[in-house]
Amino acid sequence: MTTYTGTVFNNGAVSRLLDLAVACRRDSARALEDELARFCRTIRTSPETDWAMPVATVSALLDLLSDQLESGKPPATPIGFSERLAEAAGDLPGPEFLRLLSGLLRLQEREPLPHVDELPMAAWEAVLKFGRIAEFWWWVDSGEYEDFDEGVRQGVASEHPNRCHQDMSALAAELQEALLLFPTSQAWGAGLVEVIPWASRPVLRAILDAVHVHFEEQH
Repeated sequence: MTTYTGTVFNNGAVSRLLDLAVACRRDSARALEDELARFCRTIRTSPETDWAMPVATVSALLDLLSDQLESGKPPATPIGFSERLAEAAGDLPGPEFLRLLSGLLRLQEREPLPHVDELPMAAWEAVLKFGRIAEFWWWVDSGEYEDFDEGVRQGVASEHPNRCHQDMSALAAELQEALLLFPTSQAWGAGLVEVIPWASRPVLRAILDAVHVHFEEQH
């Protein structure tokens, strides 16, 4: 059996968790427990991700890596991994810190999912959840089109006809979820303004309406 695969360490769940832990070390205003709660929320609110890599499996992977790193023949790791792990771990040995992360994730998994009112969405989380909205900026904020309405029409029609069912339907889902999660201007400002500075609730509503019109007229 192959005992070492580089992407186990430098990509995917382990790498993302180390990135979050390092960010918390560098910024005392960020709490590791909160970032782990957001990590679990990201997985558990995505059926596809939860099917492929549930939180319990991520915890088990961290325990497995911890055991491997403490074994008599630890696996070779990619360049830079040991340094990242050491920074994330602080005063703890790397394997012990991985076990700590594993235990914290298990605790988080037992808790109800925190709503964005309880735990505001971080920028990295919003980019993942609302990536298609963020990318739509070109159509409405680039200055390429004469006015907002023209930019929206062009953007909504940009994937017609082959990818409307995939891309535009996914955009519509993101728009609807954003409007439901952030029902007021105050909530919007606390959750999405950093990631989508060009938008507002009325702007997203107008884009969603344009998507619906396109679907009705062209499909």
